[in-house]
Order: sequence, then structure tokens, then C-alpha cells
Amino acid sequence: MEIKYSKKIDNEMFIEINKMRKILSPVFGIEFPKVKFDSRLIPIAKMMTEVGKKFLDEKKLKKTIREIYKKELPNLTIYINTTPFSSWNTKGKYLSVSYTRNDCVKFFSTVCHESNHLMYDLIFGTKKYEDTEIKETLTVLNNLFGVEDKGWRKFLNQRQNVLNFYNKTKNFEKTIEYARNNFKS
Repeated sequence: MEIKYSKKIDNEMFIEINKMRKILSPVFGIEFPKVKFDSRLIPIAKMMTEVGKKFLDEKKLKKTIREIYKKELPNLTIYINTTPFSSWNTKGKYLSVSYTRNDCVKFFSTVCHESNHLMYDLIFGTKKYEDTEIKETLTVLNNLFGVEDKGWRKFLNQRQNVLNFYNKTKNFEKTIEYARNNFKS
């Protein structure tokens, strides 16, 4: 996996957030702010590309995804962005991780979290902001592999229910279906 900075991807992230913030605010239970590009943050993002290499445990990430989704994680590029948000792109097979994730726990957890979202879309053929609640809830399964994925506070109860279901069944496929059915109904 390569970690790098791209001004093009960074700009795309700003456009995406500002475009989707009104739709995402009710889903996440926060008012997404309008974000503005600030070129002064680019050197920090570029520095984070080097720091991120030290924090990325690619072997652990791939094992986690394989265990949960029973599929291999595609080869991804991780772009560092200068927004306070992280995201994924299934078509380009990349993650866009916020420069604010500048410690080993936050960085690796964010990479795992966004990789889960990407895999969900690849496997179920969903669009980026489709099944958002399910995607956010399922990332609790990362914790079974020693990843500290706290997720969004709004989904705390649903995440605990999914984790409890997995602990009873010990079956990832059934747990994913449980989460999908729970939110679809």
C-alpha cells in the first residue's frame, strides 16, 4: 500500500464534503461544517504520508478484512487529505484519510474503518452514501482484531448490538446480514 498526498484528491474531498454535508448531518447526528481548502496544511499532510507508513500494519488490515468479508482487500492507495474527514473511493480503489489522524491508533483505526466501508460497497454493490448506518455499525467488528474503532457516538447502541450478535454466533456473514436486516426494517 502506498501512502501519498495529492492536491487533486484533497480538493475532491472538500467538494464531496461540502456537497454531501446536508445529507450526512442527520445521519451522523452532527452539523457537518462547510470546509474550505487551506494550502498552509499541505506540508502537514505531506509529512503525514511519511508518518503514516510507520503506523500502517498492512498485514493486520488485510487479515481483518479477509476474516470479516471473506474476500481480499484490493490493493489500495491511501491519500492524506487536509479536511477533518476521511472517506473511500471504490472506483479508484483508494482511501482519503484526514491529516488529523496523526497518531498510530487514530491513523490505523481510520484506515481499517474506511477499508470496511469500501469492502461493503464492493461486495454489496452499494453506493458510497447508501446503507451508511449499516456501514458505520459494522466497523465495530474491527475491534475483534485489536483495532480501536470507536465509530460515531450516534451508532453506539447499534454497534454494541452487532458485537453482541457476533459474540453469540461467531459468524461474520450472519452478523453482516443481522446488521443489514436491522437497519432495513
